[in-house]
Amino acid sequence: MVEVLLEILRLSWQALWERKGRTVGAIVGVVIAFSALSYALLLGQTFKDYTTRYFTSNFQTNVAYVTGALFTDADVGTLSTIEGVEAAIPIASARGVVRISGQATPIPVTVYGVDPALLRLLLPPTALYEGEMVVGSSLVLAGYYVAFDRSTGEQRISVGSPLSLSIGKRSINAIASGILATGALGYIDTARGVVMDISAFRQATGVTTYSVVVLVLRDPSLVEQVANDVRAAFPNVDVISPQAVLQTINSFLTSFQLFLGLIAGVSTVITALWLYDTMSISVVQKTKEIGVLRALGYKRRHVLAMFLGEAAIVALIGVAIGAALLLPLSQMGLPFGGQSTSAAAPRTAPHPTFNISHIEVDPAIVAATAALVVGINLLGAFLPAYRASRINIVAALRYE
Repeated sequence: MVEVLLEILRLSWQALWERKGRTVGAIVGVVIAFSALSYALLLGQTFKDYTTRYFTSNFQTNVAYVTGALFTDADVGTLSTIEGVEAAIPIASARGVVRISGQATPIPVTVYGVDPALLRLLLPPTALYEGEMVVGSSLVLAGYYVAFDRSTGEQRISVGSPLSLSIGKRSINAIASGILATGALGYIDTARGVVMDISAFRQATGVTTYSVVVLVLRDPSLVEQVANDVRAAFPNVDVISPQAVLQTINSFLTSFQLFLGLIAGVSTVITALWLYDTMSISVVQKTKEIGVLRALGYKRRHVLAMFLGEAAIVALIGVAIGAALLLPLSQMGLPFGGQSTSAAAPRTAPHPTFNISHIEVDPAIVAATAALVVGINLLGAFLPAYRASRINIVAALRYE
């Protein structure tokens, strides 16, 4: 049996190089088809993986934001008892301005009142540019563009600098305990916000309600369940979850990936049609040879395997060359975004930026693409191969 298979492969290989021009053309077609399809699918997967990492790094995916109403301390207590919620962090907010000694123009800001004990649950470490993540009776966190002039890049507030914070008619003298970094995504505006102790906020504003409550969940998978429980207790509120947003974006990116694959897959179909045409011509040219092989004892399945072997060899060679080309292609950077080099460019804490340096090669996607390309090409060659296996021996021997 092994000897027969080896002989069939030898005949397939010999037949391919009897028509070198068409064989080389078919291999080039497979290389293009495999490379294009693999690159398209890997590009889509890279976007999905990057988006997941970006959200995980910048958003806290185990949180949900409850908005759309003014919440009392009693409401916060109710939200904290929902199954799956580890902590309920209330946030109060108001508009204000910051005045700095030596600066004639006040800086408009959004002022946030937060419980100091819960601050580190609310803001990830990447949200801090410099200083300490601490607020108190006179300690505040200043947003990046509060501390730095956006136009010139000049630093107006340093850690330990005094500042005057005005909310309505009330002014508060405070000290910057830290400066927040841009790019930290969430409810709090780390660029133009000021974070202060909730007690000091209440004294300055007289506001005792909260505009949003951030729920820290035990596990990101509980987002939907917690959202349903919140809506059951508070029918008129909105529940926003970074995890749900990530799922929506990934769903869109999956569709985009399939769309790219569909476009790139056209070349695979064209290659299969090329093989169909090549095999059809080969069957006609080898009709007498097929008759001789059948007369020597080769069965129909052997003839079928011989022609399919030709298609398999072409496809495998093309896939091997395409895989070798895929590695340098994957290192080509995609300049989506990147860091600004101007003097006023924001300095951020270390977290991913929109700058994909290379396409990530996923062996599972490459293997699946290779199997698909080989399978489609075998399918394209099957009908001519089947016709060859059904040729009548006597008619084949008489064929001129």
